Amino acid sequence: MIKVVDGELIRTLTDGNLDDLVTEVNVGYILILVKEGNKLHEGYIFVEDGEIVGSYYTDNESTEIFGNKEKILELLNYENKVIELYRYNKDKINLMKWLYPEIFVVKKTKEEKETKKEEREDKEEKYLNIKLDIPLDVPLESNTKDFQRYLEDNKYIVVNVYKKTSGKFENGYIIYKGKTPIAAAYECDFGVLLGKDAYEKVEQLLKDENAIIDVYEYNERKTNVLLEIYPQMKIVDEEQSTEKEEIQKDIEEFVKEEELEEAKELSREELLKKLGIKEPDDTWIETILEDMFRPSEEELNELKEKLENEIVNRIKMMEGVDDVKTNLKVKWENGRYYLFGDVNVKRKRILGIIKKDIDPSIVKFEIDKIIRKFLSRYTSRISINVE
Repeated sequence: MIKVVDGELIRTLTDGNLDDLVTEVNVGYILILVKEGNKLHEGYIFVEDGEIVGSYYTDNESTEIFGNKEKILELLNYENKVIELYRYNKDKINLMKWLYPEIFVVKKTKEEKETKKEEREDKEEKYLNIKLDIPLDVPLESNTKDFQRYLEDNKYIVVNVYKKTSGKFENGYIIYKGKTPIAAAYECDFGVLLGKDAYEKVEQLLKDENAIIDVYEYNERKTNVLLEIYPQMKIVDEEQSTEKEEIQKDIEEFVKEEELEEAKELSREELLKKLGIKEPDDTWIETILEDMFRPSEEELNELKEKLENEIVNRIKMMEGVDDVKTNLKVKWENGRYYLFGDVNVKRKRILGIIKKDIDPSIVKFEIDKIIRKFLSRYTSRISINVE
């Protein structure tokens, strides 16, 4: 059974329009209670930034439904219902998402699906159905509001901006050389955009106050490797050569003049074979990325120290905590960081009596927030011990 994190009660009522209730709550949840015989139905609609982001239903017996608004909307049609509005702050809604992610996978109602169908069909045609993997290291700064200050002459910088609201996910990258954007990629539920189209989307996302912006340092070699894997990321002006013209130019460099006409008739596979060029496969790409972005032992130790210091400082600020000891190990493998070890939390005592109980899940939530400041791809196996 789900234990919903308590919010601040705004008011109680017996009827209301869902859109109006969502607007009033803004961040928090709407609880709908209906008693039917000896059975108590509870429906929760979770709201963030004035939009529905999650839902949960239970009959307090054997039925639980996650992410399906239709069941909860049925409760609104009952006459003998009670509606309670609760307010959250950002930390509480984020805690609920972390504790019960299944609540926040909201399924669209039939009406919503029909409304979005035509729009989705149009948009999907423009997007690529590919896996986008931009290797990144420890950020120079997370959740910054002024990434421009990192744009210096001849310095390579990656700006990563992302946002998730109402179940929709957007993620974008712009690579700068100095103050000039040279490549861009954008991904969302529809797929992936590269190049100029991506740049326009990411520019819009950078202006969104609810988006999170992280800044990473790159170099010319990393950029060139990335653009070999995703050449379409390059931001190309309309006056420049089209992709077809560039391919033709490459062919002319390899093929003798007398063979050019024959080469034009060949398929891409036949031409590569004729030129003796082996097309790179996934293993080749993974090997290059592995070599390029593997952190040194010194960098791993530096990251470990930063994490331990921030964890100790943050957890010590929690009410009821007397002391915090950490013993972490950080490893890197196949483009992902792995964190192991223990965080030991000692509770405050007065005359030998524990002053306040401490929930390990809250501690773990705070630790995850700290880790996400430094890492985007990681697996945590950190144990929380409360003494």
